[in-house]
Amino acid sequence: MTLTTVWTNAEVSSRRYLYTGKERDAESGNDYFGARYLGSSMGRFMSPDPLGGHLELPQSLNKYAYVMNNPLSLTDPTGLDFSLGCTAAKDGSNASTCQGGVSGTTSTDANGKSSFTATQIGNDANGNLVDKTTGTGAYNATVNGAGVSFSQAGSNSSSMGTFVNGTSATSIQGSGALSGFSFNFTSSNMASNISASGTFSYNGNASQAEAALGNAGFQHYVGDEGDFFHPSTADYNAYDMRSPGGPGGAGGGHLVVHDPIQESSQWSPYGPIYTRNPISSVPTQGTADLGTYNPWNGGFGAHASEVWNWLTK
Repeated sequence: MTLTTVWTNAEVSSRRYLYTGKERDAESGNDYFGARYLGSSMGRFMSPDPLGGHLELPQSLNKYAYVMNNPLSLTDPTGLDFSLGCTAAKDGSNASTCQGGVSGTTSTDANGKSSFTATQIGNDANGNLVDKTTGTGAYNATVNGAGVSFSQAGSNSSSMGTFVNGTSATSIQGSGALSGFSFNFTSSNMASNISASGTFSYNGNASQAEAALGNAGFQHYVGDEGDFFHPSTADYNAYDMRSPGGPGGAGGGHLVVHDPIQESSQWSPYGPIYTRNPISSVPTQGTADLGTYNPWNGGFGAHASEVWNWLTK
């Protein structure tokens, strides 16, 4: 005799969406977290986290651990964008708003159990910057070579942000010296000190974009010519520009302007001769990596380590 168990829709749903509300694969028993799977029986992710963690938080450098092995007070958020950094007070006086180097809030349930929720900033449906954990609160953002800093509307204080990998992109409009630039951040790599990485668009041609970056303190270094990590293509010449950064070149943002070109060829007795002709078009596109060391302004050794980490992790 065969026994058949009949589940109601509610029972099926309760068995399908389990740990922190994530969907469990019936065959493997793994939970789907969007960017990767969590091994439910082991409490470990099945693939590494591309973020790389924070050097000041050694537990976060374990790319397979779930929330630094602290699931009682932390969760792995999805659909969110930038986390806000903070410095914990030595006397623990700000523990309710700063844990693990990340800003947030602490709430207490009816049983007296407290939980910490990290504040994370991203775009709402209208493109405004808000606290995605609550869906409220307007934020302003400033982009520079060191990274992206956020301040709540009406506040004079700001916090540097780190893009949360595996989440939706965040679009930020440049301001001040970078007015006219629109940034679209999609990743970070803290092992290489890249707090935010993505693309940019400028509402002018390539020459105007490079001039605007020059006015914002970025410059082109001869040492970047022939940069094989950001090569030219059949459609554009790559033109590297970096901000000077602070002491030792720390926090020197790296923007690569894509100067559009059109390839042409003509025949000669020795074969075809190819030429690359500049094209003036609007808007200008490019890539942005913020927070790295400027190798040509005292940070060569540190940047070499960043590149190595980027290649191997």
